[in-house]
Amino acid sequence: MIVLKIESVKEFMACLFQGDMFDRFHLRNCQVRTFTNFSCDGSLYGDWFDTEEKPEESQVVWSQIKPIIFGLIRGNKPPLMMNLEFCHHMSNGDTGAIRVQYEKGELLVYTGYAQKEFSLDKSKQETWDDQCKEFIKKNEIVSTLLE
Repeated sequence: MIVLKIESVKEFMACLFQGDMFDRFHLRNCQVRTFTNFSCDGSLYGDWFDTEEKPEESQVVWSQIKPIIFGLIRGNKPPLMMNLEFCHHMSNGDTGAIRVQYEKGELLVYTGYAQKEFSLDKSKQETWDDQCKEFIKKNEIVSTLLE
């Protein structure tokens, strides 16, 4: 796990809500606090959909819910708090995670990695952390690695 402090908050938020930076990630959890607290668990309920439009996935992807979340924070005031937990399911059964946490003007990005099978080998986690750092850098977001 690593923690990145995002120095360019405005640019990151533009990528998050107006770009496609996180669109392919599944949303595991979301909490936004403005005048009240809004939250969702990212679950897709197949029973709600008609048979022909029933999704194969059990979690919503960011591109599906992004306009709704953006609608909650759009305006002249930033949210008091925002916590978004994204995940990426690997073909080997492992799951990589990225948590975006905004509060009091500070934006932090946490990484995480869950292996399908127990192992003391942390090389996959380290690879995921490196890929996340590159992902942030590739999108021209200025960040600082916190120790």
